[in-house]
Amino acid sequence: MISNVKINVENTAEFMYVLLVVVKAFEVDIIPANRIVTQIGETLILTCNTTGCASPTFSWRTQMDNPLGGTVNNYKTYSTLTMNPVSVVNSHDYLCTVFCGEKEKKEKSIKVELYSFPSDPVIEIRPSLFAGEPVAVICKIPDVYPSSRLEVFLKKEEHILVEKYFYEDDSTNAETKTVMYSFNLTAEDIGKEITCVAKLEIDSMDFEPKERVTSQKLNANFGPQNTIITVSPGNSAMKGDPLKLTCVTESNPPPQIVWRKHLADESIQHLVENNVLFIPHAHFTDSGLYICEAINLATNKTEKATVDIVIQGAPYIVQLTIEPSTTVQEGEEVSIQCSAESNPPPKIILRRKSDSADIVPYSEGRILFLPSVTFLNGGDYECVAENEFGKNKSEKTLNVELMINCRIFLSDGPKNTTITVIPATSVKEGETVTMKCTSSGNPAPVISWKKKAASGEPEKIFKDATLTIQNTKSKDLGLYECEAYNQFGKEEKAVELLIQVPPQNIIVLVYPSENVEEGENITITCSTYSNPPSQMVLKKVHQEKEIILPSVNGTFVLYNVTKNDTGRYLLDVFNEVGNSIKVIDIAVVGRLKKTDQMLPLIIAFSCVTAIAVPVVAILIYVSRKAKINGSYSLVKALGLKV
Repeated sequence: MISNVKINVENTAEFMYVLLVVVKAFEVDIIPANRIVTQIGETLILTCNTTGCASPTFSWRTQMDNPLGGTVNNYKTYSTLTMNPVSVVNSHDYLCTVFCGEKEKKEKSIKVELYSFPSDPVIEIRPSLFAGEPVAVICKIPDVYPSSRLEVFLKKEEHILVEKYFYEDDSTNAETKTVMYSFNLTAEDIGKEITCVAKLEIDSMDFEPKERVTSQKLNANFGPQNTIITVSPGNSAMKGDPLKLTCVTESNPPPQIVWRKHLADESIQHLVENNVLFIPHAHFTDSGLYICEAINLATNKTEKATVDIVIQGAPYIVQLTIEPSTTVQEGEEVSIQCSAESNPPPKIILRRKSDSADIVPYSEGRILFLPSVTFLNGGDYECVAENEFGKNKSEKTLNVELMINCRIFLSDGPKNTTITVIPATSVKEGETVTMKCTSSGNPAPVISWKKKAASGEPEKIFKDATLTIQNTKSKDLGLYECEAYNQFGKEEKAVELLIQVPPQNIIVLVYPSENVEEGENITITCSTYSNPPSQMVLKKVHQEKEIILPSVNGTFVLYNVTKNDTGRYLLDVFNEVGNSIKVIDIAVVGRLKKTDQMLPLIIAFSCVTAIAVPVVAILIYVSRKAKINGSYSLVKALGLKV
């Protein structure tokens, strides 16, 4: 039993000795093995590793004994060759030689193959673009190697403009290659896509990508051209209907549009600065020649279009008056006048209403004159205005006091005092307004006009029955009083005149600046004068999804802006009379730090308006100035569109 045990122990020891010899066999390998493809500019580490040798000695060389182009670091059982960055000098077969003691030597080699295709092509378009002028499109492919395998295609949409192969290029370094194509730019090219396709086809190398593509849309400044005006529902509209005039033109960038109108006195009235002129309720005074002027600030060109608008409708009787009064004495002269508006012009008939077929007196005109009235001339008089679209009528009563046997003088203080305003008590700035005051009394009252002064006290401004104000201004608004008086008393009537003024004297302030860094806040404030109160709308243009924001009460505040907020903003201030547009260009540049963080844009929009309005009671003067202090707050704005 003891002998058998000894034999087994000896056999086990011999087996273990043989196993140890196998494990410690001297071997060399390189990581990565045999062949490596790497890009110029990257970092490459070759590792020569040994097994079975406690203290190996390493050496590196190229098979053509060129410079290594790298750094060698030796460790206990392995050595590294680091190339940082890799350059064209590293395109070799590298050999790692390892000595184990004095007699054992092993070698391993690896082939390093290089390429460079680091980034997408860069498209440049020269010079600045104007339609009809020559343009050069340049495609640059940065740092290509080997350029002899480079293929480049330059396309406009799907049409190939030029293709170039660099097969005969013998460049030994990574170089930027260029392909250029020139042509005359047309308006039809605007928006078309220029595409540069670069291919580095090396079948023996395994790398991605082997194709890089860059696209850019063509843009050019041109126009305005082919400017026209469209009118809805048409050039001839009915009184009271809405009327929409749209100015259409071809221009890039979009032009500034200005509307004007020829007035009867040959002067030009400035209306609005918008491509659409909207008249909600057309009136006869809206007839005339309208001018649309398109202005392109980039091309410094202007083009005009005109349209003649005719407003038609049934007559409207402005006033019917009896002078000197609706109550007169026998023998006095009486003049009955009627005025009416319409298009085409109305036929006017003035007559006394009667059941008899013989209607006397009668006049086919605007004035009926009675040189010496009798009591038979008393009664109801009517004015009938008629044209092809209809007719309208108005009536008043003439009282003739009869004198029996002797002259009777019936004294009476002023009464039935009335004020007629033509065309209305609310007119646009620049229009003419006529206020006529009539009153009855015996003797005939003397009529004068007063207007409330800034102190609140009335001031006499005119002594006649008819007060006409031409080319009205905002200073003309206020409370007007007609005073009719004779020795037996006086009577007063008042009327409030409102002057409609489009937005003007607009001031827009951007704080701290129109050029800011990311993360800053931008505050936009505006002030203007108008009547009635203006509304404000903010638009951000040149986006696939344009923004429209209505006025809410005040200042634009852009919180924590980002580069996405860069762009052109249009502040449209408007009321029923007109509008004005201000352009704000905001540029946001990135900060040096924390560029990876973007905060949501919170925009608060408000507008504070102050206008001139009538104030308590008829004796207080209407303030002469109206001012809007505007502000907006843009909140989550990027979801709306014009």
